[in-house]
Amino acid sequence: MLFKRKQPPLAVENAAFAEGSEVAGQPAARARPAREKLGWFEKRQRRRRRRIIFEEVLGWILVPAIIYLVFWAVQSVGGIPKELTDFASEIFAAAMKGKG
Repeated sequence: MLFKRKQPPLAVENAAFAEGSEVAGQPAARARPAREKLGWFEKRQRRRRRRIIFEEVLGWILVPAIIYLVFWAVQSVGGIPKELTDFASEIFAAAMKGKG
């Protein structure tokens, strides 16, 4: 990634917590560091990732549902009409014949 935010090295973070870490023989509880504000690029990357995951899940649900509904619609009218298959075969034959 070209614009990835650089994180400070662990040695710098550990040195900051090492000062005054023990009081009366007990280790001090680590304070949570302030949450870093995301830049426009990080926000865009997170939105894009969420959208891609949402589209994948939606696709896995909707595509089988649409196929099932088309099958159900064809079965409800008693199958594919004979005229439709004849028409399709004539178009296919004309396409395969080519220009005379």
